[in-house]
Amino acid sequence: MLSQNQLTHLLVLLSFLDFLAVSMVVPQLGLRIRELGASQFTSGLISSAYGAIQLFSSTFHGVCCDKFGRRPVLLFCLFFILISYANLALASCFLSMVLNRCLLGLVKHTQSTFKVMGGDITSGAARSTFVSRTNTLSGLAFMIGPFLTASLFDNETSFLYGAMACSCIFVVISILSYLLVDETLTESSEPVKENPTAGSSSSFFQRIKKYKDLQVVFLYRFCAAFSVIILRYFIPLYTQHYFGFNAKDANYISSFTGFAGVVSSWMAGYVAALITEKDRLLRVFSLLLVVAIASTLLSTSISAFLVTQFLLSFVTQNLRLIVDSVLLSAASNTDRGEIFGVGASIIGACRVCGPMVAGILAELHMMLPLVFSLMLAVLGTLSISLNIGKEKKG
Repeated sequence: MLSQNQLTHLLVLLSFLDFLAVSMVVPQLGLRIRELGASQFTSGLISSAYGAIQLFSSTFHGVCCDKFGRRPVLLFCLFFILISYANLALASCFLSMVLNRCLLGLVKHTQSTFKVMGGDITSGAARSTFVSRTNTLSGLAFMIGPFLTASLFDNETSFLYGAMACSCIFVVISILSYLLVDETLTESSEPVKENPTAGSSSSFFQRIKKYKDLQVVFLYRFCAAFSVIILRYFIPLYTQHYFGFNAKDANYISSFTGFAGVVSSWMAGYVAALITEKDRLLRVFSLLLVVAIASTLLSTSISAFLVTQFLLSFVTQNLRLIVDSVLLSAASNTDRGEIFGVGASIIGACRVCGPMVAGILAELHMMLPLVFSLMLAVLGTLSISLNIGKEKKG
């Protein structure tokens, strides 16, 4: 049986393998869908459908984790995930791709499960370190996965072999989870209070009302995630229009952003260690997000733009760490999965609406998506500063 420290390292490894597997498929998915006869609009709708399904399935998944246990739900999801990616590799028609993406939308909640399990067995600085390491390796995985796929396979077979390799990696994750993840270890970090309605929807919403900081954090997660998703989606079009970037330049920018994300995730743990008060950290980095987006909006040269992208990656990685730490700390073992599932559902909603809103605004004026992104960031910052400050005084 693994110790809690060993299990924490195992969860970080499993999270890395998960991101590595997905990164071998997702960058090619839109192209593969178009190869099967779908238009760009239809391809975008499939991506939105995946996010929409995750919007509703994330909270249900969290409830199941709290009710039936993390490990059984994780193994159940992993079984269908590896099947879905294998079917994606062999799919020869558009309908098959759609059905498998919908199935993945229902069961692809492994990352939130790993974080919830890590939250169960860690606390304080150890919890922040766990989340920071997970985010760092996720960025590293998204640098390695596409590079491996491009280097090992040619253009005609890259999606087929990439998806099969993805499925095989999930087989490895499933075996490691079955053999090494011990459900009993997740019960020993903190005492579980007796609650006759624990796990029910009424208990969950009563907890949301009781901890008003959670309401503020959920509101800020929505504003920040919506803002960043619009920005990330729009940046390739923005750089092409204002700096004349081509597709090759866009790939270099993506690689630079991935590198900045890895460095930023590595630095995030040290930042969290310097300031242990999460409320203060959240206020500081919410303001820095406004500065980063405003700097992007005002960039007039490529070098200035690259600096703003590094700042944006640094801020978003730290914000993800802080918000995850707040949610994990605010919940007990009986409702941590459900609360984290709600947070994942919020991001799912942003993934559904963000690209569509950015596209509509760009049709009206090229700068409107950036302006709207900035407005959302300002709104989130105001909600954090005013509400958390009021709660402290009360």
